Amino acid sequence: MHRIIQALEERPVIAAVRHLQDLPPALESPAGIIFFLTGNIFNIPGAVAQAREAGKLVFLHVDMLQGLSRDDYGIRYLTENVGPDGIITTRSSLVAAARSHGLMTIQRTFLLDSQSVATGIQLVREAKPDVLEVLPGIIPSEVQEIVKKIKIPLITGGLVKTKGQCYAAFRAGASGVSTSRQELWDLMPVATVNRAAAALGKEVDPFRAQSVVR
Repeated sequence: MHRIIQALEERPVIAAVRHLQDLPPALESPAGIIFFLTGNIFNIPGAVAQAREAGKLVFLHVDMLQGLSRDDYGIRYLTENVGPDGIITTRSSLVAAARSHGLMTIQRTFLLDSQSVATGIQLVREAKPDVLEVLPGIIPSEVQEIVKKIKIPLITGGLVKTKGQCYAAFRAGASGVSTSRQELWDLMPVATVNRAAAALGKEVDPFRAQSVVR
């Protein structure tokens, strides 16, 4: 799990690829992690190979992968024939299966109401994924509440469209943000910006932080 933590510390925005034609810009971006939210058992091996060759950590959303059985055999197939670093899923059973095959695991849950928040926390305690992803990623107060109650990294995703929304999630305690917005893939962590600002003797608004280190 330390690999995903290190990658998020260096670049906290994850490139979410919803269509394979968006893979080239993801490969060229500074983002250290790619989420594949698309694909099938025929085209995903080549796409994963490209991403791994580019030095990216690769996670497959197995619930969205076409042609794959949602069981231990499906996870075994991915491990032996595709080679991702980990999976994303809403299913606790697949978290356990992936862990048994040595894959990193991200469990995704949705913040629909107070009960869904409680359910997300309970899923973490029972399934023990490496990372929890909550959607939508634009509710900082709920993110902050969950972060206080879990002992694993939390990332947000869904409906994240601006730098301000990213930094709001970070301030709430999120370790990362996943988004398909390519203009956000080069966003740098606040700590990096603060160090650059200190070196220049400046105080920096994080919403305009990118200009400080360029």
